[in-house]
Amino acid sequence: MMTNCLLIINPSSGKGNGRALEKRIVDTLSHSFNEISVVYTNRRGDGERLVLEASTNLDVVFCVGGDGTVKEVVNGIMKTNQVIKLGILPNGTVNDAARSLGIPVKTEEALLALRDLELTSMDIGQVNHNYFISLIAIGGIPEAIHNVSVEAKSKYGILAYFFNGAFYASRQKPFHLRLKTAMEEDSVETSLFVLSLHPTVASMPKFFQRARYNDGLLHTLLFPSFQFFGAAFYVWRILRGRINQTKRLTYGSYQQLIIDCNNANLTINIDGDKEGAFPLDVTILPSAISVYIPKK
Repeated sequence: MMTNCLLIINPSSGKGNGRALEKRIVDTLSHSFNEISVVYTNRRGDGERLVLEASTNLDVVFCVGGDGTVKEVVNGIMKTNQVIKLGILPNGTVNDAARSLGIPVKTEEALLALRDLELTSMDIGQVNHNYFISLIAIGGIPEAIHNVSVEAKSKYGILAYFFNGAFYASRQKPFHLRLKTAMEEDSVETSLFVLSLHPTVASMPKFFQRARYNDGLLHTLLFPSFQFFGAAFYVWRILRGRINQTKRLTYGSYQQLIIDCNNANLTINIDGDKEGAFPLDVTILPSAISVYIPKK
């Protein structure tokens, strides 16, 4: 049986070494797939476009990049209305989906893992007319923690994450969100709203300890108003994987949720990209896609 694989490489993601990895990836994948075509992204949206253009007789799409690249590829797969399997070789900055799936994020380990694969099912989120793989964040602790400089990481270790996240959070003014489900509607004040399909958020593996990549749920956390030392406490809990044990946080799980806000200037982060506009109509699509993971 012929298996056609499209390899989509984002050459600028992560360390920018996607082109240098092409031959090794193709050589490894050739043991599992009969035909492999290689294409590169050049601009935002290319991942989706390339899948749609090549969708005829396509069985598998492997993507090399970060969460943003994976999100684009998944949007292409979902919009073909065909059964196309997904493969991920993480080569981005955060790689939350790969971490949750147990795919190694170090290049050499990820290449080794490609030699022996199995399929699992993964939930996909739909937000309005598009799809996402991992995260919607309104507010900024996860992004602030991740954006700590390499120099600061080397010099201060975990304290660099601690202070950068706390400083950003303490400057975040509270905002009001309206959350609506089929059963109820609520107005809440928060300084950070996080919705995830995975336990890992912004490279932090224990942000949502209850979440699983195929549990059929949208997991949410609402954080209270912050001051610097209060924000520092929450950041420390996040880094230690104990955030769900913290009082004053509001945890929720949903299958569908509408999020609205009157503040049009509030930034919405979806899978690492700043995009979208209120209202956000978010739905979980359980086990919507088959994805390759390292064989256990």
